Amino acid sequence: MKSLAVLFGALLAIPQVAVADYQEGLLSYQTGRYEQALTQFRTLALTGHPGAEFMLGVMYFTGSGVPRDPVIAAIYFRNSADKGDTGGQLAFGSIYIRGVGVYQDLVEARSWLLLAAHSAEDDLRQQAITLLQATEPLMTPSELSEAEQRARHWHPAPMRNGSR
Repeated sequence: MKSLAVLFGALLAIPQVAVADYQEGLLSYQTGRYEQALTQFRTLALTGHPGAEFMLGVMYFTGSGVPRDPVIAAIYFRNSADKGDTGGQLAFGSIYIRGVGVYQDLVEARSWLLLAAHSAEDDLRQQAITLLQATEPLMTPSELSEAEQRARHWHPAPMRNGSR
């Protein structure tokens, strides 16, 4: 149950990115104006903005202003994670632990959590470390090794239009 609380904390951790429309989207989201946030995040996501993709994942995961849909949330989290967004990596790894919106896969979970654990953001790094500690006893040595290898060989996907 503790790891579930960490997961929801991870999903609500909002990255800080210096883009005016993104900041407006965050403010709209934080004040419950979900329709406005959704419009701003969707527009930014079309340009490949990882923070907006993460926030769309949060909205679909929690059902904030949209029908709750963990599969759509997983797609947005993956897009964000692929670009190196720590929140996206943490969220994407987290959903693989229990198989929410994706098939349960501890190797996949751990590989994304290992990436998130290298974050400069202390709160996200600590959440990733907590989840890593929770998954380790559930995995075989070869699974642990495979997850570490995947994380080591990961490279961020290119972003369109210089979005960040």
